[in-house]
Amino acid sequence: MRRVAIVDDNEAWCFALACCLEQQGFEVATFQDPFQFIPVAHQFDLALVDFCIPPKRYRRDLDGAGLICEIKENLEVPPLLVLMSAFLTPDILESAKSICPSADAFISKGSGLNFILLEINQIISSRIPMEESDEPVKTEELAV
Repeated sequence: MRRVAIVDDNEAWCFALACCLEQQGFEVATFQDPFQFIPVAHQFDLALVDFCIPPKRYRRDLDGAGLICEIKENLEVPPLLVLMSAFLTPDILESAKSICPSADAFISKGSGLNFILLEINQIISSRIPMEESDEPVKTEELAV
């Protein structure tokens, strides 16, 4: 079973996306605080990281792009790191690479849950070799 982390300050979005991913057979953990994700990042196959994560008053600022860079710099084998944002509309995703060249992929939150699930499955299947115990994840149409 593939492990997916969602790093996003929006608790409702985390809940909705986690439920959809769990229905598709993923094991999901959510983090509203990027500093809680950093020490456990190595435990995941893929992390969906929101671009805008407002800092806590008592912590340094760390947006999604910074989090991805920090993980890539400090982990020998990082998970696949996908930068997500509502600000990244589907038509400008290609230009998002200049925002965070370290990200493995980019997804627009505005694409809809069905498209997001298809993208996640495509990213995982193209970049993570399937183990014998893994079955392909079926992507069913969601009623949203």
